[in-house]
Amino acid sequence: MGHERIGFLPKTKQWQSIVHELVKYSGDSEVISKIAENTLYCIRSSYNSIAYDESMISAIRFLTTLCFSASSDSQGEYLNQQGFCTDSELSLFSLMKSVEQYLATSTASLEINKMAKDALMQALVTYKQSHETVQLKLAGFESDSVWSKTATGAAFCELTRSFVASFTDRQLRYYLERVAAGTLSNYSQLVSFTKELTAQTNAITSHTSEVSKIMQSFAAGWYNKYSARTTPPDSDISRFLSMAFGKIKEEFRREAAGL
Repeated sequence: MGHERIGFLPKTKQWQSIVHELVKYSGDSEVISKIAENTLYCIRSSYNSIAYDESMISAIRFLTTLCFSASSDSQGEYLNQQGFCTDSELSLFSLMKSVEQYLATSTASLEINKMAKDALMQALVTYKQSHETVQLKLAGFESDSVWSKTATGAAFCELTRSFVASFTDRQLRYYLERVAAGTLSNYSQLVSFTKELTAQTNAITSHTSEVSKIMQSFAAGWYNKYSARTTPPDSDISRFLSMAFGKIKEEFRREAAGL
């Protein structure tokens, strides 16, 4: 999975068709186009500085540290030395608590910080659930922690793609609501839009999951190059973020242009 080569994504579900569902009650194609284009403009503009955002760098450092810790003699002890607050079993609860502590900030954007925290927690939950299910199917039960097997580029790629997809999903919803509030002409339309936004959860999540595939061509290779022997410095993590969100930004540019 980590070495899957993906260029531009096929347009199985155009972004404007999702927005059309959100504002279908109005039937105004100009409104649909405006909300779609302005939402993508906002999210693409946010990517200009995201590679240098403290919360995003901390989130990727969290994942590289978690993966690298699996190669240590004592995973829990190593993680706690790196600023985590895990228990000896590396329970999901203790990892969630570690996310809150590790990504705490008094200087970074609180909006990005909240989205990064929530996305990182979701990535951990998704990874644990999917790998526990595999373990149960293979062996009936498994006593080893799923986190003890993450010292690979494939594991990092899976966790990071899940994080990026979840983060992008939250960003799209945030900007959709903000753009719609400034575009729709009356309160009843905004209420209807908000209800449709909830109803379209699966479509938006599926869309952002597809978009996040674009980073699979280099995520595992990056981890194997920069994290095989130690957690990489923030400068390397920043370059990773720049590559990842640069590719996603270009994909959204194509969607805005209808390509």
